Amino acid sequence: MNRAGIIGWGRQHGTELAALVLGAALTAGCSSKPPPDFAPDPSLVDRISEIRMHTEGSWACPGNTIRGSYEAVLDDGSVVPFATKYDDDYPPALHVVFLRRTSREASPRRDGGWDTEGDPLISVLDGFRLNAFLLAKPSLNVSGVVKPEYSCLRHAFSFVGRGGGRGQGGGPGPDVTVRLDVMSSPFYEALLVGGIQVGNAPPFYVLADAAMVPPADWLMVESKGGPGGRGVDGAEGVEGAKGSDGCPAGAGGAGGRGGNGGAGGPGGPGGRTTVIVPSEQPLLAGMVDANSSGGVGGKGGRAGKGGDGGDGGRGIAGTRRCANGQQGPEGEDGAVGPAGPEGSAGPRAQVITVPAAELFMDPRIMPLVEYNRSGRK
Repeated sequence: MNRAGIIGWGRQHGTELAALVLGAALTAGCSSKPPPDFAPDPSLVDRISEIRMHTEGSWACPGNTIRGSYEAVLDDGSVVPFATKYDDDYPPALHVVFLRRTSREASPRRDGGWDTEGDPLISVLDGFRLNAFLLAKPSLNVSGVVKPEYSCLRHAFSFVGRGGGRGQGGGPGPDVTVRLDVMSSPFYEALLVGGIQVGNAPPFYVLADAAMVPPADWLMVESKGGPGGRGVDGAEGVEGAKGSDGCPAGAGGAGGRGGNGGAGGPGGPGGRTTVIVPSEQPLLAGMVDANSSGGVGGKGGRAGKGGDGGDGGRGIAGTRRCANGQQGPEGEDGAVGPAGPEGSAGPRAQVITVPAAELFMDPRIMPLVEYNRSGRK
């Protein structure tokens, strides 16, 4: 029996439960990681009849964290919690590292919680299925399901075209395709499903309880032109000529004027948005607020700095010495280039209706589509 097991379990069962509770309480203020050889006492494992898992709330939004806690029920009905922290001086009898926790829809955290997958399609049919079993005795296991909800999901997106190079115009806003339908899932009678595809990239999805969204402009999509490139910087003015030597010595020449900065590139035009809805529900197109705006013009190029004045000539004529010539004045700085114009707005969104069976063809959403086709609405 290792030291952790001896302290956590108590002295020969005389004060076993008190020691367990004390050990768990003392770990609350400690956060060191358990050692690799940390293991539960076998005699304690033999007395466990059940593992319980508790989650904070029965609903969770994709991408959020589910807080979780665990406890063991002993053969006498007493309960021992699984600690999430560790103290070298007072190691707990049970710790979450003794559990193997798995889920397809979430990743276990060291603190006992779960980080849910952000893609809502992963949990749309089965929710967040959470499983845990005791490594020392796998037959002691527990599982549970946390239902998905979608209040945290974004429903406003802006996509921007490529930026222009020096003095060049920005690219057009990307083509955006939005597919929208109302389906159902095991958790929602009416589930609003929006698929958004930008260019040739794979689509991503936004879901919502159709009973909780506004009747129009729920999904806001913008295809914005790329920003124009900054103008070319003005050239630096040339250095003034050196004054002639002699007595009197010549003054240095004035520095040349700096060049003007180039104009910024124009912003790119707004892109095209296509909204596709089922022919059976054409009014769903009103749930999409599509905007196509031009990109911002590029900043003008920096003004070129005026050239340095030329050095004055040396005051020398044979063996005669006199004052050196004066330094020439610095040249005038150039002007900052003008900013580029804003890009033009793109066309109004195009609305297309297709049969519902042809709306979604992405393999990732087909399980949800098949669920609806099967009549399990």
